[in-house]
Amino acid sequence: MTRRHVRFGSIRVVAAMALVAVSTGVGAVVALPSSAGASSGYPPIPKGPITFEVSADLSGAAAAYGQTTKEAFQNVTLQAFNATHPNGIDGHKVIIKLQNDASDVTGAVQAANQMVADKAAGVVTVSQSPAAQSQQLAVLTKAKVPVVSTLTGSQYADTTKYPYAFSPGGSVEQEGAVAAKWMASRNVKRVAVLTDGLPQDTDAVNQIEAGMKQYAPKAKVVQSVTIPSGSVDDSAAIAKAKAANPDLLVVYLGVGFGPVWQAMQSASWSPTILSSAGAWYDGFDAMGSLTAKAYAPYVDCAATPSQTFTAEQQDLFAKYSAVTGATSVNYLTYIASDSVPVEIMAAAIEKYRSTDPSAIKKAIEGIHHQSFIGIQYNFSPTNHFGLTGQYGPAVCAMGPPYAGGVGKVPIKQP
Repeated sequence: MTRRHVRFGSIRVVAAMALVAVSTGVGAVVALPSSAGASSGYPPIPKGPITFEVSADLSGAAAAYGQTTKEAFQNVTLQAFNATHPNGIDGHKVIIKLQNDASDVTGAVQAANQMVADKAAGVVTVSQSPAAQSQQLAVLTKAKVPVVSTLTGSQYADTTKYPYAFSPGGSVEQEGAVAAKWMASRNVKRVAVLTDGLPQDTDAVNQIEAGMKQYAPKAKVVQSVTIPSGSVDDSAAIAKAKAANPDLLVVYLGVGFGPVWQAMQSASWSPTILSSAGAWYDGFDAMGSLTAKAYAPYVDCAATPSQTFTAEQQDLFAKYSAVTGATSVNYLTYIASDSVPVEIMAAAIEKYRSTDPSAIKKAIEGIHHQSFIGIQYNFSPTNHFGLTGQYGPAVCAMGPPYAGGVGKVPIKQP
C-alpha cells in the first residue's frame, strides 16, 4: 500500500481548516454571520459552520493508519490552517469530522452515508482501501458531495461518471506514462512483472503496459508472475522471474513487499526494480542494498537533493514527521494529501461564496496553474487529476539521498 495511494499513502494517506472544530471539539469557535452569495448565481453559504469530513480506519485491521490520519488532522493540518486562515472560509468556522470506516467496506459505506446525513460541504479524505473507496464514492457521487482526496483507480479519471471527485495526486494513467518514458530513456527491452493479482495492482500494471506500447515500444513483458496477496515465501516466484533475465523487474503489490525483497537477496539477485510506491511504506527496511537500483512512479518528488523548500513546507515537514514518528518517506505527500485538499475546498467555496456542489465543482475545474502550499494544479472539466508542475508524476529513486531534511523527499530520475 502507499500513503494516500492505498491509505495509509498516504501516502494515507490528510486536512483541516481555519477556525476548524474537529469532531472531538478541537478548535471550535463562534460562527460568524453567513455570507451573501446571490451575486454569484449560487445559493449563499448557510449560517453556521462549514462541515468537511474524513474517512479514517479508526478501528479494525488498519487502525494504526487511521490513528495516523487522526493525529495528522488534529495536531498538524488543523493548527496550520488556522494559523494561515484566521477568518476561516468567508467568515465561517469549519468543522472537520472524522468518520470511522472500520477498515472494511461495510464500515466505509456507513461512514459515507453519515457524511451525506451530515450535509457535509465536502469530503477531504475517502477510504484508501480500493474496494471501500469505490463504494464510498458511489454513495457520495449519488448525493453530489464534492470530494478532494487521493483516488486509487483508473476509473476515476472519467469525469462523466465521477463529476464531483477530484484528486490532489497523480492518476495511474499518468504514472504509467512516466514509467514507460523512463523505460525508454534507459533502453529497457526485457521486463518481468511480479504482482498479486489484486484489481488495483492489475490496473496499475495495465497502465504501465499501455504506456510501454506508446512510449517504449522496444520494451516487452517476457515473464509475468502472480503471487498470493500476503505471501511469506516468494522464493519460487523470484526464481521464475530471475530465469527470464529481465532488464527490469516491475513489482506491484498491495502488501507483502518484505518477503519479496528477502527472497531476492537469498537468490543473490539485484536487478533494476520499478515498484509501486507502497514499497516505501510496507517492508521498506527489508530492501537493504536493493534500494540502490529501485525506483517508483510517484508524485511530489524533488529535482535534486539540494532542492530548497519554503518555510511553510519545512514547518509542515517537521510537524508531520513528529506525529508519525518519522517513519515515512516523503512528507511532501502529507502536505499534498492532508493540507492541500482543504486549501482547494476553501478556495472553491470562497470563489462563489457558496457551498452548493455545482459551485464547488465549477470553481475547482476553474483552477488553472494555481499553487497551494507550493504544489501546482491545473484542473478542467475533463481532468480532475490536476497535479502538474515540478511535483507532478515522475519516476523517483526509492533510496537516499533525499531532499528536504526531515521531509525525506525522493529525487526524480531523468
